Amino acid sequence: MAKAKKDGPVIDDPDELTGAQKAAIFITNIGTKTAGEMMKYLKEDEIESITLAIANMENIKPIVVDSVMSEYYRIMTRDSFMLEGGADYANQLLEELGDSVDSEKVRQKLKATSNSTAFADFQESKISQITSFLEKEHPQVVALIFSQLEEQKTAEVLGHLDEELQAEVVYRLSSMEKISTEVIEEIEEVIKEQMGGMYAAGDRLRSGTGAVAQILNEADISVERHVLGFIEGKDAQMADDIKQQMFLFEDIVHFDDRTVQVIINEMEKSDLVMGLKGVDDEVKNKFLNNMSDRAGGMLQEDMDALGPVPLKDVKEAQTQIIRKIKQLEEDGQITTRKMSEEEIVE
Repeated sequence: MAKAKKDGPVIDDPDELTGAQKAAIFITNIGTKTAGEMMKYLKEDEIESITLAIANMENIKPIVVDSVMSEYYRIMTRDSFMLEGGADYANQLLEELGDSVDSEKVRQKLKATSNSTAFADFQESKISQITSFLEKEHPQVVALIFSQLEEQKTAEVLGHLDEELQAEVVYRLSSMEKISTEVIEEIEEVIKEQMGGMYAAGDRLRSGTGAVAQILNEADISVERHVLGFIEGKDAQMADDIKQQMFLFEDIVHFDDRTVQVIINEMEKSDLVMGLKGVDDEVKNKFLNNMSDRAGGMLQEDMDALGPVPLKDVKEAQTQIIRKIKQLEEDGQITTRKMSEEEIVE
């Protein structure tokens, strides 16, 4: 429970509380761990309002705390909420919070996500089902759908589309700007109608070159290079923008030696052998120069012993290397970000 302090005004009337103060009392009485988790879902201005309210509330009567907690409990357990669902509760909660949140913006987001089972189920469908559905649609429609899916799922589906459709879709996604809620709602209706009622407008919109970079980072190397080549032929600047935001296998030559050594130690040797087969000497030497003479010699011997190999096997191995690099970066073991001179200390 919130502790009273000796100085500052006493808060003893629940009816005089603002929405921000109610939220502050609620958050300070659910434990720091839970409160911290809740804060992740708030906007910066909301966090600021509630934090300021917490800082300014010193002497709170226990009866006020009990009143606020009871109010939240009533909202969460009332019959109408149980029967009518989360959207009604969320709207009621917005009323209770008052001016501590931008109610209209939140309600717009609620509207966009109120039928979100459609896109969610779509994302969970089998790749073959999704591919079969998308191949019948216009590339612009496919691009709109991709803007609502997770990057990894989009990359998987992209790899199963024919090359011409792949390139067209990614080009349209690259040049896509803000999409109206009405358009997304139309697309979701098509999905519901043709795929058995799956997913509605997601609460986040991904489009533009940044989204394409994220998707291609998850896609196979062969898909990545084909799509980038297509876009480069249509719009060289757009292709360059995408490349600037994504990681390419050839970028390994720019890594510092320590980073390459960590990658070598963490990689499956079979992936290194296959992935370095037929690459430019600059890339291959980046690895060999960061290995002992004995280990480097053995790696070269293994590559020579392979003889001719299918290009797709090489690309798959390179994809595994890239995924390992991303995992190592997420774990904080390496960094692939290029640093400016100001960030480097000798």
